[in-house]
Amino acid sequence: MTIEILSPQNSTPNRWLSALLLGCVVFVLTLFCLELIVVSGKISPLWFPTTLMTVVVFRCPSRQLPLLLTACVLGTAGANAIIIGPALSNIKFALLNLIQAGVGGMLLRALLDRRAPLDSLHDWARMVLSVGIVTPVLGGLLALWTLQVSGHASFPFFYTWVISEIIGMLVLGPMLLLLPWPLRRTGFSNLRLAEALLTLLLTLGASYLALRFLPWPFTFIVVILFWCAVRLPKLQAFVLFFLNASFISILLAFDLVSVVNNNSALGPVSSWLPFLLVLIPSHIMSLVMDAFRREKLHITDSETRFRHAMEYSAIGMALVAPHGSWLQVNRSLCQILGYPSEELKRLTFQQITHPDDLSLDLQHANRLLAGEIDTYTFEKRYFRKDGEIVWARLTVSLVRDGNQEPLYFIAQIIDISELKQSEQVNRRLMERITLANEAGGIGVWEWNLLTGEMLWDKRMYALFGLAPHESPSYDLWIHLLHPADREYAALTVQQAIELRSAFHMEYRVVDDQGHRWVRTQANRLLSKEGRIERMLGICQDITPLRNLNEALFQEKERMAITLDSIGEAVISTDKEMRVAFMNPV
Repeated sequence: MTIEILSPQNSTPNRWLSALLLGCVVFVLTLFCLELIVVSGKISPLWFPTTLMTVVVFRCPSRQLPLLLTACVLGTAGANAIIIGPALSNIKFALLNLIQAGVGGMLLRALLDRRAPLDSLHDWARMVLSVGIVTPVLGGLLALWTLQVSGHASFPFFYTWVISEIIGMLVLGPMLLLLPWPLRRTGFSNLRLAEALLTLLLTLGASYLALRFLPWPFTFIVVILFWCAVRLPKLQAFVLFFLNASFISILLAFDLVSVVNNNSALGPVSSWLPFLLVLIPSHIMSLVMDAFRREKLHITDSETRFRHAMEYSAIGMALVAPHGSWLQVNRSLCQILGYPSEELKRLTFQQITHPDDLSLDLQHANRLLAGEIDTYTFEKRYFRKDGEIVWARLTVSLVRDGNQEPLYFIAQIIDISELKQSEQVNRRLMERITLANEAGGIGVWEWNLLTGEMLWDKRMYALFGLAPHESPSYDLWIHLLHPADREYAALTVQQAIELRSAFHMEYRVVDDQGHRWVRTQANRLLSKEGRIERMLGICQDITPLRNLNEALFQEKERMAITLDSIGEAVISTDKEMRVAFMNPV
């Protein structure tokens, strides 16, 4: 549930309600601070209203500030009127607080991030410098000039104003800056609430005892606040600082405890200087502890993410000591190597590495340790627990400490045994295809129609008489053909492209001995759009076959002439004595 005080609501009723509640809060804070003066009559009070208005200027949208700040001024002036009595000075004091708060809020807007205003010690230092030193001094000087304070009263008035504003900002400011925005009620478990209340009671009681009975009480109070800073989260620690500061101020104002004042030159304000020095180290300790907790949480989260990524990775992962022992392994690696996790950690990677791969692996590891390389990858063989050999692709990197000393290797291991088996099968298949092509005098080619690139195997180079350094192309192929066959070959290829079909043709290739006959067969590979992307084909030297056909044809012609010229009948029959051939005679 959202608390309406200082929350960025857009509706008119909510804005007026927020202003009313804020005015009431400022009224109560001003009344509390003024009562300290009335009761003690000599102790320089805390001053909270300026701090609250400064945070309002810093936090709230500019369009809401006029209404909210008007409520703050009225609340401050009203409290002054009740305690001091009706006077024009009440408005002057309230306006001085408003001017100081406006300057401070603008400085905070320029120096701090609204989403995380006190995220580090640097942010806290900027806050202290801007609204803990600069604006209180400016406010004090402006008050001297406006209220026309002069003579011997000017300096006590000035340092009283400045010290009260500084302490008020250090006590209340960090708590207001750390509250979630808009303000929301946070649900606490009964255990956490009881723990917070117990801590509050212990600190209040310890502060009272220190002030009442111990020498140098603020020395003991700073220890108490340090304990809060170490024990509690940042916001809760600053809330306890605020409550303890308010409690101590009440004790001092009502003379329930007495603090020895050894510095009469500063007057009553000297009683508050130790209090000021107590707050500063407590703030620093709280912010340091918060940074430590966040860093620890970041490290824990990083370790958790790494552990989960490693444990649930589909590939084998391990942390390996520089001497080779397995420090941490995941389930995938245990499945790859066939070892239980605990048993694998008792071994070194050298013990389960194939001897032929160990030397190269150690060379890479030594180069990594020497800083010559950052990572390495290579394929190696491991012995599984059952004695089988498993091929793996190993990628290794090295983690070093702050002194650049090696801590451990991070190894990523991928099982590539099936890939190696497939490569071996494919290699044998390619060997058989290559041998068959070479035995049959067949050349294989590929033509990429999109890029124009042609790829020929060795047999193609030999068929067309091309030198190894020459690059084949379509134009070069046409040029190597017999002039009488070029048009026919180009037309055949063009028709195949247009019809998106395969083609088959025979043509002559010019060589040193004259020409040779080549038979080409090709098929096409289509894209998703149905266009031809590539053509794959073979070429075969059919010169002996063409010569044989030509010789057979000529022999047939000679036989026909002979049978026609003789004067005797020649008859040829089949097995069933049917006439298959007879000459004209």
